[in-house]
Amino acid sequence: MNKKFLFAGLLTTIINLVLNALGYALILKDFYHSHPSGPEEFMKQLQRPPDQLIPWAMAATSLMMGFFIVTVMKWSGALTFISGLQKASVMGILFWGSVNFGLYASSNYFSLASAIVDLICSATAMTLSGACAAWILGSGREKGRVFTK
Repeated sequence: MNKKFLFAGLLTTIINLVLNALGYALILKDFYHSHPSGPEEFMKQLQRPPDQLIPWAMAATSLMMGFFIVTVMKWSGALTFISGLQKASVMGILFWGSVNFGLYASSNYFSLASAIVDLICSATAMTLSGACAAWILGSGREKGRVFTK
C-alpha cells in the first residue's frame, strides 16, 4: 500500500461520508418519515437515537467503505474523474441494489419506495466518491507516465 492509496482512501472516506450525510439530511430523512415500512413505534425500535450512536463503529464503516471504493477503482484501472464516474456508477448501482433490495426482501426495514430512493442516493454518493478516488489515484500521470518522488 502506498501513500497515494492511503491518501485516496482517507479522502474518499470523507467525501463518501459527507455525500451520504447530505443525502440523508436533504432527501432521505423526510422521505423515510413519509414512506415508513411500519408503525412509528416499530421504526423507533430499529434506529438508535443520535445520542446512542456508536462512534467507533461509524468510523469503521466509513473507513471500510472509503477503502472499498478506492480498491475497486484501483483494480478497475480508473485513473480519471470520468473513468471513475463510469466504473463507480456500475459498482454503486450493483452494490446498493443488492443491499437495498436484499433488505426489502428479507426485512421490514424498507418500503419499496424508500429502498429505491435510498438506492439512488447511495449509488450517487458512491459514484461521485469513486470518481474522486480515480482522479486521486491518477493524479501525477502525464502522457502515460506516473511521476513519483
